[in-house]
Amino acid sequence: MQLTQMKNDLVEGCDRLASKGFLHTSYDSFSLRVPGKTAMVLVSGQKDWRNLSVVDVRVVPFSVKDDSSGLHAFIYEQRGDVGCVAISSPRGVELLASLGVPLPPIFDEQVRHIGTSEGSLANAEAVRCGNLWKAFEKGANAALLGEQLVCLGMTRERALFNTELYEKCARAYVLAKACDKRINHIPFWVRMIAYRRLLKDEAVACTSYREGRIPEAIQAY
Repeated sequence: MQLTQMKNDLVEGCDRLASKGFLHTSYDSFSLRVPGKTAMVLVSGQKDWRNLSVVDVRVVPFSVKDDSSGLHAFIYEQRGDVGCVAISSPRGVELLASLGVPLPPIFDEQVRHIGTSEGSLANAEAVRCGNLWKAFEKGANAALLGEQLVCLGMTRERALFNTELYEKCARAYVLAKACDKRINHIPFWVRMIAYRRLLKDEAVACTSYREGRIPEAIQAY
């Protein structure tokens, strides 16, 4: 019963991102952790994300690290708090990637739920070298992989929200840069408070999944 519901939830989440044009390439993918298990439900390699159905959803053990599930499995194994992984290709993210710089901390909700990434943009070579993990090991929930966005969430809703939030932030930043506008960063002390709250939420989520439960929804502030 749990797997059936999770498959339906996964399809609904994909429909939401596909309707916004975030899932539209065969390289995109979306998954949910199965609570209490070392497995996930996964959709990947779709040519038409708008016509997705539950028959396209696979149950994949973390031990099966093929080209489509490998990064998902790696994240779930390393981050016990993560319940959903979305790898998508939003237009704003593609524009941000073309600038060759990471998204700076410019919005409150961004630092509260996504955190900030350090270093340069990730790419396929960075994954093989293990450098992508630097963006996630301190609790951050988003990183760029070439022109794709890898977004994490403690729940499906949080991953969807984080993906949409990152895209909005990316578009705002790219537009401000194009207009040569001054861009203020969130003050360090605000980022520190948000970071501590994020880590606290993630610790609670980790406990929930370890006990075989999906965490409760995380509130904004």
